[in-house]
Amino acid sequence: MPFFPSTVYAATTQFRGDIGAMIVDSDPVVKLVLLVLFVFSIFSWGIIVQKWIALSRARKRGQLILDSLLNSGGMVDILDQVDKAGDCPIKSLFHGARDELRRITSKNNAIPVSMLANVENRIRSAQTHETMELSHGLGFLASISNSSPFIGLFGTVWGIMDSFREIGLRGSANLATVAPGISEALIATAAGLFVAIPAALFYNYFTGAINLAMTQMERFQIDFMNWVRRGLIHGGE
Repeated sequence: MPFFPSTVYAATTQFRGDIGAMIVDSDPVVKLVLLVLFVFSIFSWGIIVQKWIALSRARKRGQLILDSLLNSGGMVDILDQVDKAGDCPIKSLFHGARDELRRITSKNNAIPVSMLANVENRIRSAQTHETMELSHGLGFLASISNSSPFIGLFGTVWGIMDSFREIGLRGSANLATVAPGISEALIATAAGLFVAIPAALFYNYFTGAINLAMTQMERFQIDFMNWVRRGLIHGGE
């Protein structure tokens, strides 16, 4: 008696040709593989949509803040532009740097040169945190892109094994006997590729977008510290 009743199940089904029918008529193990891939696909597209929105906003809003930093004359002007830009990683960097500057100047009107390193470290700390937030979920997306083809291949191999058991039961190796089981099994491989290809493409795209966001944050650190060293902060406050 086989561990799964797949051979008996396959022997009692009738090949109907269309994809939906092949999924319904497929082996229970193949159905389980397709269910796993379907869940992976939902998670994958959820991450893709969320990251697309987050990274697009981060790029556009970050550029607005960088432009305002170059063109504004004081802290009040920049703060107004930052609030108008909306939430983004560079906004978090700006508020972290501004908070550190306010702590430094709470006791002294002037900013000691030796304390500028504190501001730079605060920006770097915020940059590390924001980079981790932007990268959150990409590891799972990479795992989906790498594992889905093999999961689909497992379903295909199992389905082909079931087809050979079918041949043994019927004692016939003609195409009409083998083709239905193999066709149903190959759906698992197609499903694995269907899940893996978008995940791989968007993973590479998001990796480049995160590198761009990191470049914007590094540029903010340079521009902001140059702005502080020029003494413009005193004029704004």
